[in-house]
Amino acid sequence: MDSAIVCGVDGSTESRAALRVAAQLSGQLGFPLVIAHVTQAAVFAPMVDSRPVMSQPTPEELSVAELLLEQIAEEEGFSGANLQALYGLPAERLAELADEEGAAFVVVGSRGRGAFRAAFLGSVSRDLIGVARCPVLVVPPGVVDLPQSPARM
Repeated sequence: MDSAIVCGVDGSTESRAALRVAAQLSGQLGFPLVIAHVTQAAVFAPMVDSRPVMSQPTPEELSVAELLLEQIAEEEGFSGANLQALYGLPAERLAELADEEGAAFVVVGSRGRGAFRAAFLGSVSRDLIGVARCPVLVVPPGVVDLPQSPARM
């Protein structure tokens, strides 16, 4: 299977910066770009076979995710990208998608909340690093503000 670059987006400024980095790498490496949005599933306390019970997506949730992806792809000028609207736990679903796509790596943005806030609010990038079976590129906040230089790759 050919390698791809999977980029997780949520519409935030940070995820759009990650998308621009992913697109640049996609062009440089000649790998297809897969843009994914994962709608967060609600997780319930009861466990089945040591796994949490999750809500099922509604058609409206999936439709909103698809519209978000189409809007981001159009606004950022990536009409040729493969768009994937997913449902579940974001880090797990992005890791699964990376496996399905034979991804060379996954690109995500970081909000730079710090360890204390991330411990309470969660961190998709941190969780993804723990479950992905391919490299994960975390684009830190402010990357789009850096000047482009021919020496930088």
